[in-house]
Amino acid sequence: MEDLGTRQRDFAARSGGRFVGPGASGGSEAICHTYLVENVARPGDVVVGTDSHTCSSGAVGAFAFGVGATDIAAAWYTREVLVKVPEVVRIDLTGRVRPGVCAKDVMLTLLAHPAIAGSQTIGRALLFAGPGCAALNLDERTTLCNMAVEAGAMTGIIEPDEPSDEGATYADVVELDLARVEPMVSLPGDPRNAVLLSSVRPVPVDCVYGGSCTGGKAYDMDMYASVFALARARGVRVPAGVRAYVQMGSEAVLAYATECGYVRLFEDVGVTVLPPSCGACINAGPGVSEHADEVTVSAQNRNFPGRSGPGQVYLASPYTVAASAIAGRLSSVEDMLDGVDGALESR
Repeated sequence: MEDLGTRQRDFAARSGGRFVGPGASGGSEAICHTYLVENVARPGDVVVGTDSHTCSSGAVGAFAFGVGATDIAAAWYTREVLVKVPEVVRIDLTGRVRPGVCAKDVMLTLLAHPAIAGSQTIGRALLFAGPGCAALNLDERTTLCNMAVEAGAMTGIIEPDEPSDEGATYADVVELDLARVEPMVSLPGDPRNAVLLSSVRPVPVDCVYGGSCTGGKAYDMDMYASVFALARARGVRVPAGVRAYVQMGSEAVLAYATECGYVRLFEDVGVTVLPPSCGACINAGPGVSEHADEVTVSAQNRNFPGRSGPGQVYLASPYTVAASAIAGRLSSVEDMLDGVDGALESR
């Protein structure tokens, strides 16, 4: 790893690039996808990377996609990237999400949608549009684009806030009223195993992980904090036997969370705060399971077998991750509060 870092620094110096590496916090400066959205990608840019979640930069209106290592090496030499222009599926979002629901729930809902399920969007671009999309902040838009590849798509991109291409044609149009979206969860094994959270039994959890390029942004911290603040106000913490982690996606997010008092809040309720890194999402560091019978609830984007250890991983929103940490089981915020208030009344 040290040799790889040295080679990366050397390549950046010789090519006029900027090496993004270890940060002062003890982790990294940022997850690459988070760094690109925060500092590099601009509307209209073409962003190419060697990771499928490069499509996160579609949140700012860039055409961003991942390619293989051989393709990127050839691009450095030829200064060309050969790509077939994809068909576009328009995802027309209307309405507004309800309290306790967020973009992660929207994406899991879309993964189960009849027009998308079964990888019907393989090789296509998902264009997120409509008044519902326009009402989402940048971090929530990033979540939508980030998980476009979980639908098999080549990339995701947000329609510009100013109307454009009024005469454009689409391979398909999917309509979704955000007000009808409910808390969702992906069952272990595949992100596409998306079902209503209310349909799943309250599974006891061993670990919760709030982080990754999907769940480590500033607004994700807002969502974790909103739930943990309710818990602290009621005098409850993460129960014994449950490991709970929140990991920032960049040092900028860590600075934001510190300034907002979130780091102290998280620690007050028994959550371990980790420095910026990809972390458990790539099977590295705290938040990774150690045994096959362990259950994790995670805000990351993938739960393929073995991705975060040998255990079973449920994918959920930051709200559900935080609620599950306090409840000690897979739980919605409402169920967590009911359980906590019931326990307090019985004392």
